[in-house]
Amino acid sequence: MIDNYLIQKTDELAFITIKNEAELNGIDIEIGEDGLKVPIKNSVLVKGIQENTAENGLNLISIADGMIYMLGIDSDFIYAKKYIEFLREIERKNDFPLINFCGYIARECFDGGELMDALVYLKAAIALMNDDGVLNENILYHYAITAQEISKRYKKDENLKAMNDFMLEALEALEKILDIDDEYAMAYYQLGFHYLNQNQFIKSKLSWEKALELGVDGETDAEIRKLLEQNYHKALYEEGYNLVLNGKAEEGIEILKDLEAQFPDWWNLLFMIGLGYRSLGMINEAIKYYEKILISRPTQVDTLVELGLVYAQTGDMKKAIEYFDKAARIKENPEILCNLGMAYLEVGDIDNASYYIERAYELDPNDEITQACLRELRKFMN
Repeated sequence: MIDNYLIQKTDELAFITIKNEAELNGIDIEIGEDGLKVPIKNSVLVKGIQENTAENGLNLISIADGMIYMLGIDSDFIYAKKYIEFLREIERKNDFPLINFCGYIARECFDGGELMDALVYLKAAIALMNDDGVLNENILYHYAITAQEISKRYKKDENLKAMNDFMLEALEALEKILDIDDEYAMAYYQLGFHYLNQNQFIKSKLSWEKALELGVDGETDAEIRKLLEQNYHKALYEEGYNLVLNGKAEEGIEILKDLEAQFPDWWNLLFMIGLGYRSLGMINEAIKYYEKILISRPTQVDTLVELGLVYAQTGDMKKAIEYFDKAARIKENPEILCNLGMAYLEVGDIDNASYYIERAYELDPNDEITQACLRELRKFMN
């Protein structure tokens, strides 16, 4: 999800072709006839030139750092396996744990506000861990936190696509942690926020409860308890509407109506109660709840459409047309136009039926419902 953002970091690298093993400072790996392209950070090369060092920045550490950086940018880079081979030799000969090095540099970058660089080094650590076949959940956790912080920056800049891409990257890393260690409390803590932002209130609640069960520090414990209290009604709402949508309307309505006493103006709640009553055939009750919504939200399109459907269900096509027409004036989309067109067709008004159904077809000729309505219209016209 974030490859397109990281690939831009290659602009910070220069590639130098090494022709023989001797140029690799004693690291014994096969170069090949065409040589090996090794990345060096531009900043290192510039510094070397300014200081007039013999190698102009080309030494074992600068090569290793460039390779690590490139692995973090693109772990599928054409020379990735060769770079890892090189880095493993350094690790073996110098007792130099690479993952610890990546983690240390990432922390330095993070603390210095260089979040994208921090992410690159953490991603390099993950590439090295994948090579080992063993993922470290702490590295993954810091990777997720860094991705979240980058996402927040993009949100501030109003770049919603980038914000979502990095947030989803963080979510995937957190969920991967639990595949490795399902008792990693802080992963559950962070996942609670992700699920809350996605309106998955039950999953959010369960994640935070699991974090409390596993144990977190006192400050985090207190924060989670406050969050659970603040969002308890949202989890109940989700439970209720899931019951309504899954054919258990009576149970769903019971939960939702308990919430209504606390939140009488919550339109989504009123809508789901109305939907539950409609599914039970209790039309008058459904109408009552939909009309409650329109008192405070007279242009709420979904509610207008629902009222149109309710009145069509009872055979009151005049009322159905009235509400479908109001909805279509606010939001012209194929579904609403088809509902309006079919209502006109039901009362024998072929001209209006033709206008709205054909308009729906103009907007989306591939929509299956629109195509079905058009076929029905043509039956009447033939």
